[in-house]
Amino acid sequence: MNRHRNLSFYIESLVLLFFLLSALVVLLRVFGAAQEMGIRARQKTDAALILQTVSADFSAQADPFDQAVAEAESSGQAEVEFLCDSQGQTARDGSYRVTAELQAEQTDAGALVRAVIRVFNAGTASDTPLAELETALYCPQLTGEAGT
Repeated sequence: MNRHRNLSFYIESLVLLFFLLSALVVLLRVFGAAQEMGIRARQKTDAALILQTVSADFSAQADPFDQAVAEAESSGQAEVEFLCDSQGQTARDGSYRVTAELQAEQTDAGALVRAVIRVFNAGTASDTPLAELETALYCPQLTGEAGT
């Protein structure tokens, strides 16, 4: 009889161990998925900040957009691609890749340069952008006839 109790104790212990290990596996998967979602959320937040900074640089025609805007005005389109850090500052070893496609429409009074700016994770080869923004810049055509 004592042997029967020992055997049932061991069986109950094994069943309990199985359920504990199963619960541990489920918890590890949940925490792993939560960490992955947290990393993705951080990347999207960084991408939004990068878009703010890069669109301000585009509006101010700051580097690297100064030459690209001039090229878009003359040829009708231009492309810019560079790496940047999480703050939107150009960096050679940046973790984000920024692309901008510029197209210009010529009018009598100047040019309207439209830009589609996309932010990608530089560490992956994914074609899906983390964030995307469309913006425009009006470049008036200055003439030598002042006051007419």
